[in-house]
Amino acid sequence: MQVHHAGYRIRGFYRIAALGHLWAMTPKDAQRRLHILRFWDTHGLEATQDAFDVSRRTLYRWKQALREQGGNPAALAARSCAPKR
Repeated sequence: MQVHHAGYRIRGFYRIAALGHLWAMTPKDAQRRLHILRFWDTHGLEATQDAFDVSRRTLYRWKQALREQGGNPAALAARSCAPKR
């Protein structure tokens, strides 16, 4: 008797499973920031600033970080605020 994996012969199954695993491991603050960016795309800048109390510059910085990492939501995770020197 042969045993096959759950995604055996399903085209694209493992790629989608990897994306789901990536999303599950993304920190909650990064998921929230991604939600805010999607809200911004849908409803505009003023509504986003009113709803989430986030500055314009912060939104553009998050968007740039997301673009530089190729859409990986982990790029939006909070980093240390300590000075570099």
